[in-house]
Amino acid sequence: MDPGDNVATLGTAPLEAPLWFAQLLITFMFATGFISYYRRIWQVANNWFADKPVYKWLIRVVVALVAIGIGTGLHMVGWLVFTNATGLMFHNMGLFVLTFILLDEHVTWWEYGIRVAGVADVWLMHHMGYFDRPQFVISAIGALIGLGALWFWRNHIRYRVWRHIGAYMFLGICFWTLLPPHSAGLTVTPAIIIQGLSMYFVMVVVTAITLGRDHKLDVQNAVNAQLAQYDSLTNAKSASIYRRDVTHFFQEAHEEGHHLTVAAIDIDHFKQINDHYGHLVGDDVLIGVARSIDAELSQHQGRHSLYRTGGEEFSIVFVDATLDAVREIVTAVWQTVQKQPFDAGEYTVKTTLSIGVAELHPEDHSFDDVFARADASLYQSKHNGRNAITIGDVTLNSDVKHHVMATRTLISQAVLDATVDGTPVEAQEVLLARYEYDHDRWNFPTDFVIPIDVQLNYIRELLASGNTHRVMLHLSELQFVNPETPARLTAFIDGEPMAVKLMVEVDHNINVTALAENAARYQQVGIEVGLINLDARKSLSALKPRLPYVNMIKLACASVRDRYPNGLSDPELQTWENTLRPRHLKLVINGIENSQDATFVHEKLHVQYLQGYYYDRPELPRLA
Repeated sequence: MDPGDNVATLGTAPLEAPLWFAQLLITFMFATGFISYYRRIWQVANNWFADKPVYKWLIRVVVALVAIGIGTGLHMVGWLVFTNATGLMFHNMGLFVLTFILLDEHVTWWEYGIRVAGVADVWLMHHMGYFDRPQFVISAIGALIGLGALWFWRNHIRYRVWRHIGAYMFLGICFWTLLPPHSAGLTVTPAIIIQGLSMYFVMVVVTAITLGRDHKLDVQNAVNAQLAQYDSLTNAKSASIYRRDVTHFFQEAHEEGHHLTVAAIDIDHFKQINDHYGHLVGDDVLIGVARSIDAELSQHQGRHSLYRTGGEEFSIVFVDATLDAVREIVTAVWQTVQKQPFDAGEYTVKTTLSIGVAELHPEDHSFDDVFARADASLYQSKHNGRNAITIGDVTLNSDVKHHVMATRTLISQAVLDATVDGTPVEAQEVLLARYEYDHDRWNFPTDFVIPIDVQLNYIRELLASGNTHRVMLHLSELQFVNPETPARLTAFIDGEPMAVKLMVEVDHNINVTALAENAARYQQVGIEVGLINLDARKSLSALKPRLPYVNMIKLACASVRDRYPNGLSDPELQTWENTLRPRHLKLVINGIENSQDATFVHEKLHVQYLQGYYYDRPELPRLA
């Protein structure tokens, strides 16, 4: 017997135009509302239970099963409640719900399989009694192709409007155009097929446009949130978000009675990296360390967040994690950074971390109390040789190195001639760099005493490099007045294979009588004399008695900018120029550290000789 005999009494007429348009409008509104509510529920299922995977998967499965139930139920309503064309809307709503959830984000293969089972159930229901028709085979093959395409290329279809419409309309065409003559309460005619397919088309277009628009808004909101909440260099959470989060975590821990732990992290010898390689390399190291920490944290379950709380300082906050669990994670982070070489430009840099860990105590009044203990533990890690973890007052993995209080090394910095094209090097100045282990930094003292022989040995190496034949060296007042000093310097000059010009520099506070009695002894053998460490903010009157005996003076750029921000247009600075010009003294502006300093000197002072880190950054050794 023909399966259609049971439904022979049903009418075959399509929907009248007003009813058809009304159902189109209803399906449009249904699709819009369903997309909005379903996406909210799906996001809640993924976000609220992100740290509880069992609950997350359970809720996701329940959401999918409810949607499948709704889709199947709508088909049943169209079949059992309404007659023929009046049930078109419910069939399309059901098909829409069942196919819409196929593109849920982050689903596993078995979750997708549950959704495919829901589609297959309704698909088979519509072909019940007609499985021997070739149209069923073609429809089934088309469905498999469409469902397979949605799985394998889901990320390229989901938010691309035309791809989305194309993929879903392929399924819709396979469904509607290949239905048997009598299908789930419908007597299928060409007019019925056209009306059914048009309704599905409206919902597909609404879905594609809505998802594409919402995705663009989500991406823009994510970018804005990233800019507001994350450090732009390292992509760790920012210090401002850190203050907000830890306040919330502290209140939550007190109210719910769970653990709260913080790890304060400092990159060891980071200032050395900046001094030795430059700030661009330092930035690359910061980025690399943050990425390594974040990658290691992602391997561990639980609630933990990485924050950049200072220049080379980071913090990891652990919520509801025991101290043993934190110790394991922090040790893994420490080991990862220690083993990881970081590519920074043309260099490969290795570094280590010092870490201090502290957990919440019942008597703590704020998170600052917790962090203060973590910071104290961090200091203990540094004190015990760095590259260590301290939890409470116990330092793990300590490799104590007993350093002297400071290390000194000689460096040189160029003095440039700004009046010649290309700004060539006029001379090299011998400077002292002093590394202070307690503060992990290099200092450059302006007042120091270095034995003359030590300076001459360094100058010999400097001359051998071929970078200069003019060198400035520092003398203390005692060294300057020593009658043997000019002879020692002359002997050095005569012993060099190439011509050498030396200038001795003494502090501007040198005794006037000592300067007057000894300067000529240097100048007579071709060695110039210079005064250094001058401050433009101080009176010129104290300097004038010394000027007849010297060939050069040095002024600090910062003092000139502070005292004479308008440069040579300032009448008082003209007094300096009027005093120096008749004596033909060389004026060197030193301490030019950045582009603002350089612009000020070039545009407002027009001096000949310039010196500073902006032009020449001496290479410093890295110390372990």
